Amino acid sequence: MRFHSIVRQLSLKGTPGSRYVKPLTGVKEYLVQKCFAFVQGYEKVLETKFPSAFKIYQVFSVGTKTLYTDIKEYIRISSSLSAGKSVRDLQRKELEVYFQVPKDLVKVAPILLLAALPFANYVILPVIYLFPRKCLSSQFWTLQQKVDFAVVYQKKKLHFYRPVFRNLQARVQTIEDPDLRDKCQNIFYKLGSGVHPTTDEVLNIKSLFVNKPYGVFNISATHLFNLCRMHGLSALPGKQWRLWKHAGFIREMDLAILREGWKSMSHHDLRQACFLRGLSPVGLSSEEMITWLSQWIYVAQNCESQSLSLLLHCPIFLSYNYSSNWVLIH
Repeated sequence: MRFHSIVRQLSLKGTPGSRYVKPLTGVKEYLVQKCFAFVQGYEKVLETKFPSAFKIYQVFSVGTKTLYTDIKEYIRISSSLSAGKSVRDLQRKELEVYFQVPKDLVKVAPILLLAALPFANYVILPVIYLFPRKCLSSQFWTLQQKVDFAVVYQKKKLHFYRPVFRNLQARVQTIEDPDLRDKCQNIFYKLGSGVHPTTDEVLNIKSLFVNKPYGVFNISATHLFNLCRMHGLSALPGKQWRLWKHAGFIREMDLAILREGWKSMSHHDLRQACFLRGLSPVGLSSEEMITWLSQWIYVAQNCESQSLSLLLHCPIFLSYNYSSNWVLIH
């Protein structure tokens, strides 16, 4: 069955956007509930076993409380979706929590479980205090650490921008429609010369990202790998669906920003939104970030489920030559 046919069938099920943002079920629901119960009691374990290590305890005290709150919110949102609430009725912050908490749990749950073992605390807690980026989730980081670590992750993702751009260029001659081929080549020429295409120019080639040559289910294995790494996603099997769901989830957050407006977003919120979408906001003012995010959201609101591959490639089209990105790797 062709990809757009599968997407069309999925789009008929559930509430708008629920094909990307789904409530918890089965094993996943069980594991989240168990993590919730564990985090709920973990602060007492730390207070009992580490009364003298106040600084470490303080980090974990604040972190576990924040993680506990986020998991509780995550479960509440899942229950709301199960009860029939539309994804389009969720607020931006709710969608951000629902997007981030599973990633945080995958990262931090094994460390917390190991730290709870007898005598393991004396080794694990000092180590994770010294290496918070590798061992802890964002709930345990300071505001400055969140920015610093986001820059580290952005640097890693930026190394895959050029390979993805080369993957796009390699398929341009396979475009059968001469008008679309010329429009695509013009965009690539602009990117190669150090400027970005307009959002309307990007949307003019949207049809190329539905099926061949640039649909997420039609690109090469190398292209898929580079695209996953450019978005900070795992390159394990299932890359196509992982990318498609990732793009759909971000699009739901984009639409929430559009509904609520920029006034609801702090400077920190704007920075996190830029990092997630592939732009380093370091050194940018709030106005500059809003200008860039407005371009992204304009493309997002004009993408459908079938053309989400276009949104996945927008870090190339909209930020490939951005100075705040290039300064991180040059």
